[in-house]
Amino acid sequence: MNQVQENERQADDQMPPWREVFLYFLFLGFINIGGPVAQITMMFNHMVEKRHWLSKDRFVKIMAFCHMLPGPEALQLAIYVGYLKRKLWGGILAGLTFILPGAAVMIVLSWLYVKYGKVPQVTNALYVLKPAVLGIIAAGIIKLGRAAIRNLFLVVLLVAAFVGMRFAGLNFLLILLISGVLNLIVDQGWPLLRRTAPTLPAAIGGIGLAVPFADSRLFQIALLFLKTGLLSFGGAYASLVFVQRGAVAQYHWLSDGQLLDGVALSVATPGPFMLFTTFVGYLASGIIGAVLATFFVFLPSFIFVIVGARYVEKVRENRMIQAFLAGVSAAVVGVIAVVSLDLIPEALIDWPTVGIAVVAFLMIAFLKRDVALVAIGAILGGAIYSSIRAFA
Repeated sequence: MNQVQENERQADDQMPPWREVFLYFLFLGFINIGGPVAQITMMFNHMVEKRHWLSKDRFVKIMAFCHMLPGPEALQLAIYVGYLKRKLWGGILAGLTFILPGAAVMIVLSWLYVKYGKVPQVTNALYVLKPAVLGIIAAGIIKLGRAAIRNLFLVVLLVAAFVGMRFAGLNFLLILLISGVLNLIVDQGWPLLRRTAPTLPAAIGGIGLAVPFADSRLFQIALLFLKTGLLSFGGAYASLVFVQRGAVAQYHWLSDGQLLDGVALSVATPGPFMLFTTFVGYLASGIIGAVLATFFVFLPSFIFVIVGARYVEKVRENRMIQAFLAGVSAAVVGVIAVVSLDLIPEALIDWPTVGIAVVAFLMIAFLKRDVALVAIGAILGGAIYSSIRAFA
């Protein structure tokens, strides 16, 4: 084993003290803005490059596992690393501190929204924040790509995943499964694949509940968001479909326009992108609805990761499984690039916003500035711009 491999193994086996784990994830809970790609970039920056809790290889394989699950992948990554470093309570603590600061902010913003009808200051702040986040995401794609790509075939899988999702409209999960299997075939050879069936990640198809009190609004909130957490394969953006069909089209708790307002607020607050469900729950049934929506939409992520991590850790040296996850990791980068392209029209609306995105990208990709500091700078810049517009 060479020195680099030995250093990576030591990083993977490192057990930081409880205080360090708690303070880091609490800090992350307050600054993890910008959606899953920006949040994963922040974690890569701190866990791999700054604190050396994990090797690059370990990080991207954990990322691949989390992307195979329904729900918010950045939250699941935080739960996994917390579990890895401090077992069960570490995973729960990491997940809660990732969610709670943003959930509290979202409840306050939801109250303001209901009381005053809209929050125009947030719109002005997003003028600065959105392009900065786009720059953070672009830098993150490059970092994750470098960590995931180790040979030419993985490059092919990355490009194929991008083309398949962008132009052929293939299902996100199907792309990841195919990429993992193809890399497994190339790495192990088709005869071995035929002799030994690999264990592939399984997706929960759904649940069906029928109880006498199904007409209760609180029950409907709990069921809708539990279903959303269970079935949102493809990451947080997929959850929009479930919420729109349930909260808007079926139950009429809010309009499409109000749902989009909630999504905008979730981008401006720390925490998982899926915190827009807290906003929907609040509009449906006040604080109790917000708490129920938040609890049930994130509950599956805790269960999936804490239960699944035990088995992943036991087999992480298995070459077949690692070959499968390496293929998934490459495809994930391609899929993230597709999602990022969809964000461009919302973020880059004029030349100043293009300049903000470029500056954020350059600061991270070339000047090696801390992602968290760039994010905080974007928040402050948005607040200043919003204040200027308010008094202009």
